[in-house]
Amino acid sequence: MLAVLFYDVVKWIHIMAVVIAFGGAFTYPIWFRFVRSASLTDRVMFHRAQAFLGQWVISPGLLVIVLAGVYMATDRHYWSKVWVTVPLLIAIGLGALGGVFFGPKEKQLAELAQAGDAAEYDRVFGLVRNVTFGAILAVAVAAYMMVTKVGS
Repeated sequence: MLAVLFYDVVKWIHIMAVVIAFGGAFTYPIWFRFVRSASLTDRVMFHRAQAFLGQWVISPGLLVIVLAGVYMATDRHYWSKVWVTVPLLIAIGLGALGGVFFGPKEKQLAELAQAGDAAEYDRVFGLVRNVTFGAILAVAVAAYMMVTKVGS
């Protein structure tokens, strides 16, 4: 008989939180290309949706990821492992970026698009796009480290 441990359920929750929180973000490069071909007024809703998803999907998902990860690392005494501590630092960094950079900048992009300020919009959009690419790369690195247990 197959026994399911509480640890296994927490691990499943951890994985699902990653999929839910960051799965959509991996489509942003495609969305960015699509959005750039739309008129400024048509971009407003995308950036409002981006800000909404960041606040109500990514941020809470990140909290679940960290809490489940803390439980698993504590239960199995993994705190000294690089593949635990580096992804935790990445998660904390992404959470900080969400609050101090992505949320405000996505709202700013919506406002700039609505106001028709193309020059400033282009500048802020390029910045957000580049930081988003870095954040996506950081998520991929964290996932790779967790799966391969680099440094074990």
